[in-house]
Amino acid sequence: MDSLMNLYEQYNRLQSRLNETAVDDITTNLLRPEITEKYFDRVNEAACLLENFYETYLTSGAVRRAVNQKLASERGQNVKFCLLVDIFRCYDGLDHPTSFNTPEGVAFMVLLARLLHVEGAETCTSLAKVRPVTLSLIDLVPYIEALSYEMGKTYTLCLSSILLQTNPSVDPIYRKLLYKLCKAIAQVDGKITIAEEEWLNEIALLNDDDPDNDIDISNL
Repeated sequence: MDSLMNLYEQYNRLQSRLNETAVDDITTNLLRPEITEKYFDRVNEAACLLENFYETYLTSGAVRRAVNQKLASERGQNVKFCLLVDIFRCYDGLDHPTSFNTPEGVAFMVLLARLLHVEGAETCTSLAKVRPVTLSLIDLVPYIEALSYEMGKTYTLCLSSILLQTNPSVDPIYRKLLYKLCKAIAQVDGKITIAEEEWLNEIALLNDDDPDNDIDISNL
């Protein structure tokens, strides 16, 4: 997959920038009136939970082998990038751009920063002075999009389909965490649109006739 190779090249460039000792003083203010501390805290909590989920469940040999087989690649970051593909698909389902300069897109930056260990988006106030290296995370998005396209249907969650095969009891946890993040993003403007509601239902119910794979969203 050419897009996967490009994704690794871009990721390696990002890591090289992180290791540079020079500090760039030019920063960007991403703080918007819609980005309240309550919204940021909900997004950050969901991002932390997804990061912990990755560390706890997605580093297992079975998941790694299934992902590597799907991608025909043995790279160590494959599972993490598949998680990012699912997040990208969620943005597509919510009908929101992944641009960091939108209140909805800030959530994607926060999650990217956590998964790729990039500092600069830890608090709501830190968004008023985001470092260039943190903003450079957006350069990964076109490759994540291309990888998503190569994986097939947009509304099929990549890791969810793999977890259903390798560890079915874990998949509902994963979808709950995606639902939690998506609901926080959808509610940033105080309302949930029809497109957002349809995607939230897609995550919760998989839009099929099997009630056994539905997740409980009553407390989310």
